Order: sequence, then structure tokens, then C-alpha cells
Amino acid sequence: MLQKEDALQDIVLLAKSHNITLDEIASALTNSQAQLAQQSSGILSKLFGYIGGIFVFAGIGVFISMYWADFGSAARVIITLGTGFIAFIMGVICLTDKKYERAATSLFLMAAILQPTGILVMLQEYSSGGDPRVGLIFMAIYMLIQQGATLIAKGRTVLAFSAILFGCIFFANLFDVWDMNEKLIGVVIGISLLCISYALNQSRHLAIAPFWYFVGAMILMWSVFEAVESTPFELIYLGLSAFMVFLSTYVRSRTLLLVGTLSMLIYIGYYTAKHFANTVGWPIALVMIGIALIALSSLAVRLNNKYIKSSN
Repeated sequence: MLQKEDALQDIVLLAKSHNITLDEIASALTNSQAQLAQQSSGILSKLFGYIGGIFVFAGIGVFISMYWADFGSAARVIITLGTGFIAFIMGVICLTDKKYERAATSLFLMAAILQPTGILVMLQEYSSGGDPRVGLIFMAIYMLIQQGATLIAKGRTVLAFSAILFGCIFFANLFDVWDMNEKLIGVVIGISLLCISYALNQSRHLAIAPFWYFVGAMILMWSVFEAVESTPFELIYLGLSAFMVFLSTYVRSRTLLLVGTLSMLIYIGYYTAKHFANTVGWPIALVMIGIALIALSSLAVRLNNKYIKSSN
């Protein structure tokens, strides 16, 4: 009964996120064959759109690499920043026509690569020196404003992804300029990404939530380990791994479950190798690691089946 209630909550959440009405749900249920045909054609259209975007980007990249040494400063900026900005404008235009809407994702991805490259090329060609981190902050601010404003206007998931990426670049370099401790920077960005991922998981952009869950959890775990390694507080890392496993059941994320389980196993292996490698008890420690592996993997499977899989 609880599984059914959780499934209904997920359906309601998805319907609200995508503005789907009850009539549209009923129509989709009754017209299953038409829905399958539409889904198949949609996948084909998306596939060819992505492949076409890859070929276009590859062609631009090959052209730039072949003639880069022959270009002057202005030409280098135009061929990178200019091409990227045109790709961005074309992506926005494609969103105004449903026939070309699927091409927008490829164009936005191209723009998100070429524009930052062009800005950095411009700074390298025309700046008179200075701190490279300030240049990265300038690039990240421009891209964050552009991608964020377009995200608010158009609501595309690819724009949410790039906005988060450039936001991370901006804050990481800003904190570094402020001479903050790099481990503290990692903890702040890691926790922030976990909170953002949770919000994404409750929105129409839930497709990118697992990726940012993974990135945020890895940054957080690595920063905490670097901070407590070889100190009396080293067990905090093990406690954080256990908390990550618990958090995965609350937010229903297989990604956090994977990161928490792996980090716990890696720490157990690191700890035993550090303290028991040259002792007679090392073989016993290996057996204990094996038992821990079996127990934790079994626990991870049970948690996935009981709290995550059953609710999806």
C-alpha cells in the first residue's frame, strides 16, 4: 500500500512539474499504441538531432585546429566566441518552432563549449596579464547570467545543467581568490550541489539530478577525507559515508547510495592497509574486509529495493 502511495506522489509531482492535465493523462492511457509510435519517432528525432550536432561541432573543431596558427587575434575570437554566440542565438530561435525544437539542445551544448573558450581566447589575446582566476570569474559570470536568464525564460534542462556548471566555476574561483581553504571550498560546493540536486529531483529537470548528486557527493567526500586524514577526527569520514547511505534512502537516490557504499568500503580498505598491513592479523583483516564487503553490498541492495526502487 505504501509503495502505491509513493508511486502516486511521484506521478502527481511529475504532472505538476510538466503542467500535465488529467485529460492528457487519460488520453495517453487510452491511446497506448499512438503513444508508443509517438515515443519511437521522438527517440529517432532526438537521436538524429544529437548526431547532427556532433558532426557540426566536429567540423567546426577540425576547421579551427587546422587554421588556428594562421588566424590573427580578432579571427580567433570571432571563430570561437562568435560561432558560440551564433549557436546560442540559433538555439533560442529553434525553441520558437516545434519542428526545430529538438535541435536546440545540441546548439546550446555547442554554445556552452565555444563561448567560454572564446572568452578565454579573447582575454589571452587582448589582456595585459593579471590573475587567471579573475578571467575565469569573468567568463563564469557572463555564462551564468546568459544561461540562467535563458533558463528562466525557456525552462530547458540543458540550460539548467550549464548554469549549475558555470555557477560552480564562479564560486570555486571566487573563494580561491578570497584565499579560503581549498578543503572548505570543497565542502561548501559539495553540500550546495547536494541541495541543488535535491531541488532538481523535485522539478522538471530531474534527469540531471543523479549527475549532480554524484559530483556533489564526490567533492564533499574527498574534501572531508583530505581534511581529517591522519588526524584524531578521521572516523568522521566513516560517519559521513554512513550518513550518505542514510540520506540516499531519504531522497531516494541510487547515486548517493552508490557513493556512500563505495566510500565506506574504500575507507575500510585504506584503514586496514594503513594499520594492519605489517602485522600477523593482516590475513584476518582481509577476511573481515570480505565480510564487510558482503554485508554492505547486501545492505545496499536491501536499501535500494525497500526505499528507492519501490518508490520510483
